Amino acid sequence: MTSPSLYDLLDVDEAASTGEVREAWKRAVADLDPGDRRFRAFSAAAEVLLDDTRRAAYDEELATSRQDEAVVTGDPADASDVSDEADVSDEADVSDEADEADEAAGPAARPPRTGPPTWSLWTAGVAAALAVALAAWILTLPGARAEDSPREVAEAADAQAAAGLSAQAAAADEIVPLLGYDYRTMDEGLARIQAQMTDEMAARQASSWPALAEEARRQRVVVTAEAPYVALTRVSADADRATVVAFIDQRVQKKGVEPFTLRMWATLTLVDDDGRWLLDDICTEGDCS
Repeated sequence: MTSPSLYDLLDVDEAASTGEVREAWKRAVADLDPGDRRFRAFSAAAEVLLDDTRRAAYDEELATSRQDEAVVTGDPADASDVSDEADVSDEADVSDEADEADEAAGPAARPPRTGPPTWSLWTAGVAAALAVALAAWILTLPGARAEDSPREVAEAADAQAAAGLSAQAAAADEIVPLLGYDYRTMDEGLARIQAQMTDEMAARQASSWPALAEEARRQRVVVTAEAPYVALTRVSADADRATVVAFIDQRVQKKGVEPFTLRMWATLTLVDDDGRWLLDDICTEGDCS
């Protein structure tokens, strides 16, 4: 029995491209709250598989673990891969002859499998859970009531879809200035990001900024941010509030330290203000609940 892998969790082939992994992750986290265990599991899997270096290391570990499982369980198919360089004993010759006889006799001579492999049942369970979540979300859509006309239902769905796309695009644009700063332009940086926030969020940012600015100047910190992967997770019934999750790369430079990159995911809550999406809240993976 093969243990489920990160590929199984996201329901993608092990040869899947980065784009296919990203789309699978977006589908998986749709309508899941950041505090949901499934959300964290899907995001953790995608974080590994979307990073070429970490994915290569994981693939190597996966191959090794499968070989170890084959040795422990005695799976003849997998064990043969592990023992390619082993000496061929008389007992192995007899086994090979028996295998050849079975092969010659055809499929009828082999005992049939009694059910699907365990990993497929596990993946099906995850898919079923996602289907239930999606069905529940559809039932909350505005206009999804018996008294509403098909036209009203369609218009409400279109409004939500349009709001979701624009919120996702806004979040991708706002991540860069929000999570990046330069010790030489801290005052200008605060004014720039406050322009993209609600009044309440801007006030919270202003209260914490002086301490950040002082430390940034002391260590001469320059942080540039990118959001290579952004996905919408929820849009309100009125299409005026959206929740978006993003994978973030923060490249950090500071005095006396080699430049390094921090990788994390964050959840952004955006509200529509006369056609502009303003940040109302943000939490990173360690703080989201």
